[in-house]
Amino acid sequence: MSSPLDTVRLLTESLHPRTVKTLWDAGAMDARSPVVLGRALPWIIGRGPSLGVVSHMNAIAVGDKVAIHDRNGSETWAELDGRANKVAHALASSGVAPGDRIALLLRNGREMAELALGAQKIGVVCCPLNTWAKPKELKVTLEQADPTILVYDSQHSEQVERCDTSLIELVHVGEDEAALGGSAPYEGWIADQPHKAPPPFTRDRGTAKVVIHTSGTTGTPKGAQRDASAAGLGALADLVSVVPYRRDDVVFCPAPLFHSFGLATFTFATGLGATMVMPQKFDPEDSLRQIEEYRATAASFVPVMIQRILRLDDDIKRRYDLSSLRIVMASGSAMSPELRRAAMELFGDVLYDLYGSTEVGWVTIATPEDMKKHAKTVGKPVRGIDVAVFSKDGDKLPTNETGELFIKSNILFEGYTSGESKDERDGYMSIGDLGRLDDDGYLFVEGRADDMVVVGGENVYPVEVEEVIESIGGVNEAAVVGVADEEYGEVLAAFVAGTVSEDEVTSRCKEELASYKVPKRVEVLDELPRTSTGKVLKRELIAKLDGAEDLED
Repeated sequence: MSSPLDTVRLLTESLHPRTVKTLWDAGAMDARSPVVLGRALPWIIGRGPSLGVVSHMNAIAVGDKVAIHDRNGSETWAELDGRANKVAHALASSGVAPGDRIALLLRNGREMAELALGAQKIGVVCCPLNTWAKPKELKVTLEQADPTILVYDSQHSEQVERCDTSLIELVHVGEDEAALGGSAPYEGWIADQPHKAPPPFTRDRGTAKVVIHTSGTTGTPKGAQRDASAAGLGALADLVSVVPYRRDDVVFCPAPLFHSFGLATFTFATGLGATMVMPQKFDPEDSLRQIEEYRATAASFVPVMIQRILRLDDDIKRRYDLSSLRIVMASGSAMSPELRRAAMELFGDVLYDLYGSTEVGWVTIATPEDMKKHAKTVGKPVRGIDVAVFSKDGDKLPTNETGELFIKSNILFEGYTSGESKDERDGYMSIGDLGRLDDDGYLFVEGRADDMVVVGGENVYPVEVEEVIESIGGVNEAAVVGVADEEYGEVLAAFVAGTVSEDEVTSRCKEELASYKVPKRVEVLDELPRTSTGKVLKRELIAKLDGAEDLED
């Protein structure tokens, strides 16, 4: 449970002159802010800081402003906060106590926002689940979440039906006809609940927490638990000092809220009191249409979404006016220099590439200026974040030497729900990547620590080979993995999506790379298997080589 001291610490950080100035400049604070803060103070003290309290403050400060545009129309901040209050009361009426968990199997939209905010208002742990999960994976993650209530979209009834929900109360969003028997409709579940906020003072306030399941590129996802108040207004101001978000922004967010990047977008948009556009699913052309329709000033895409937009015919891309965009934020997987250049040709010099992870939060952000200086950098650490590079032996490495990256900040996760955590050294937490810092503080990521391939005693970082392959005309994307070899220990295998021959790939690699870095096997596929957030599932590619079955089935 969060303590009063935690509340005092976060309030102190929020009232720091630097934080106040940054948020004032962003339009998120003004002359009325002391009054708004005063009216919300009982809940901040009694329930503890959370996005639920921020929603309460937004309802006071910008209640008539649109908070969300989605498939059902528009919802103001006052309406959103009122419905989040109804959710909080509905949860309590269903017997959900502070510290209990609820699971959400929902696509982006107002229901996801209302439930997340409502849970935080009463210290309930919120567990968004991957709507793309195959039944086996969903069964495992639902068991890990161990929720009291599951709120699901009836489009996913078949997935839910294959899980054991005998001890879970079910609530559904969407068509009643497609819902499972015994499942309560969401609108009916909250209908008779009061709009007013839960009482500010309570004997057991719990701690508002969120559990995000990692994307599972190497195995079954793990539940990463985070205190929902960890990224307070101080952390928001640090982010805004790099990326110029404002309260008057309209943020287009097709990135799923069950992923840490989509949830982070929702978090900072809520913190600012901005407007969010939440499409239920991603569609390349419809994304451009909605950016034009809503005059979106910011957008959050995982890189594979940008790739799919860029593959649209030129006449389609020219059809839409994207001039309103000031910010295009990308995160979730690595962006090649070629993809960055193509994105900026379409959107303008408004691309920001955020590097981080579910466990450590955001780490660095490459600005348009950063990418012009250094095509491959992921930027400099955001204020409040410290990055260290360690050798295998545990020694801190100097600049320009590659090693494993470790992070120190106030926004690290608490640990996995299984009780495990990430490796730590000297107060720094591993992010699981290899990289280096240059003399000017720019970070360069070489790839996953467990992706490094040792070919005949030589270290090879697959990303270097992937960049060469992706520079070939006709290649849409590439993934390089290490496979066992009797002579060299390991050799490289390349999987390529696009209209290119195996010989073309091998020839270009021989021209530009040392012989031990040239893939010994090249496979051309229609597309690469990916997680819902765009990361390539390399274990599935390796399984293809081994003739193994799909590990997710």
